[in-house]
Amino acid sequence: MRSALRQLPDKHKRLLLIDHCQQSQNRLESILEQNSLYQLTRCNDHVEAILLLQESPVDVILLSCNSSPLPCPTIISDLQKYKLYTPIIALSSSINEEQGQELINAKATDFLSTKNLCPDTLFRTLRHAELTVKQNEEIQLLQHSDTLTPVGNRQFFYRTLLHKLNVLALQKRQLALITVDLDHFRKFNNRYGFSTGDEIVLELGKRIQNHIGTDEVVARTGNDEFAIILDLPETYDLLVTVKQLLGKLIASLTEPYQHTDTQTNLSCSIGVVLAPEQGDEVDTLTKRASVARMQAKQIHGCSYAFFRPSMEDSHEQKAGLEPDIMNALRAEQFELYYQPRIDLRSGKITGAEALIRWNHPSQGLVMPGEFIPICENNGLIVPIGYWTIHQAALHLKQLIEAGINLERLSVNLSFRQFKDDMLVDTIKRIIKQEAIDTSVLEFELTESALFNDENHVRECLDSLAEEGITFSLDDFGTGYSSFALLHKLPISALKVDWSFVSQVQESSEATEIVRSIISLAKNMKIAVVAEGVETREQLDFLIKHDCDQIQGYFYSPPVPFEEFKRMLPKS
Repeated sequence: MRSALRQLPDKHKRLLLIDHCQQSQNRLESILEQNSLYQLTRCNDHVEAILLLQESPVDVILLSCNSSPLPCPTIISDLQKYKLYTPIIALSSSINEEQGQELINAKATDFLSTKNLCPDTLFRTLRHAELTVKQNEEIQLLQHSDTLTPVGNRQFFYRTLLHKLNVLALQKRQLALITVDLDHFRKFNNRYGFSTGDEIVLELGKRIQNHIGTDEVVARTGNDEFAIILDLPETYDLLVTVKQLLGKLIASLTEPYQHTDTQTNLSCSIGVVLAPEQGDEVDTLTKRASVARMQAKQIHGCSYAFFRPSMEDSHEQKAGLEPDIMNALRAEQFELYYQPRIDLRSGKITGAEALIRWNHPSQGLVMPGEFIPICENNGLIVPIGYWTIHQAALHLKQLIEAGINLERLSVNLSFRQFKDDMLVDTIKRIIKQEAIDTSVLEFELTESALFNDENHVRECLDSLAEEGITFSLDDFGTGYSSFALLHKLPISALKVDWSFVSQVQESSEATEIVRSIISLAKNMKIAVVAEGVETREQLDFLIKHDCDQIQGYFYSPPVPFEEFKRMLPKS
């Protein structure tokens, strides 16, 4: 039966009769013989029909209401879940107008009495059903098309995702839901206007559409948010396929966007959730894809993240913290801790890194990993960043007044802080106000900060360097650093990421990376600081390979200022 459907020539209209009675098929075929356009196949019940429809589409479904133990409206509802637009004509030997209206309300296209059924009535009903569905499809196309971009809209996305989830188990398929949005698009709109913003969204939609296959679905689900449904048989490696698509997408989406005679580099964040492995309901999957996308935003730059269950707990916890952050600055709940930096030649403390902590009134000491990503997203990182710089300057002033000399006091600068036009002026004002030795102050930058807006960042660094401030590059080796760029920027130290340091005794790759970074820095006359040193073996390795300084729990964890102050000898 199934092979017969697949082998029909395209010119035939495929009819599927749902009726356990062979005689019903014979009666219909005797009528259909008068028109060679139609080809009829029969199955016993709607469950068998659903299985058949997944393999071979039909043009019209003929549903016998006399042969099924279930009410016809229930069967029609089940069929609609799997074939959204296939016309369904209900057949009954006796049917009144009230019953007919009930069938129409259940989304049957039409109904027919099989009693004294004549060819003209059957063919007219079939043509009317096909025409009705064609018109409905055209209406749905208009209703489901996005008004700005060449993709589907939010309604289309939800309806399509629901349909695909309904057939996953029956078809033995799997899918990935991928959500994409632009980072800081609201600020872009505020700067350039909504008309220019629409141009960017249109271009974004086109770029995504260009990388989507014919079997994949893309829709615009928010202002600058798009969703992709990647649907594959169970036998395919879904994870590999998704990663290949993500690689192509990121390469395309990181290309500059042209607008108003200029170009802008915009980064995006992508979240991925897999079904049915990580959910089989629309709301669950869309929420988890969004959580994964929020996680990707913490990585900075064009990044993606696959959903993990732990993200959900973290997301809910962070959502609970957000209202409290607004008040934390005013309530003086933040505090700076300091982790010593040790010179490997002298064995003495020569510097420290300032690390923020939050003394939450009910949750106790909250670590930066729990609240800084929230601040990055809602913009509070800017005032909190200025508080951190000012507080570090005050502490540095206290050390000097106590007769304690420190070679370096480093403070982290987020790449989002560079978006603030007042960054350089505010730092200069703090320096002047506290009258500190600027040669001691060092700002730690991440690689993503350098690549987010290279020219603007370089201007800021050059201006601050004129004041005597130095800079280090944090988490070196984990990002996209161009060694050529290091020559152009006033970087005086590279900080080797803890993930490499922790593996120097276990991974030949990590060992070689650390060696290469130290060698590179020596050639460029840049100091090397190894982060996250926790064991004697790691320390011995770093001494052997001529690392300049270390920082980590092997010597000391981050400690409050007064405790750090007691660790330092007076001049």
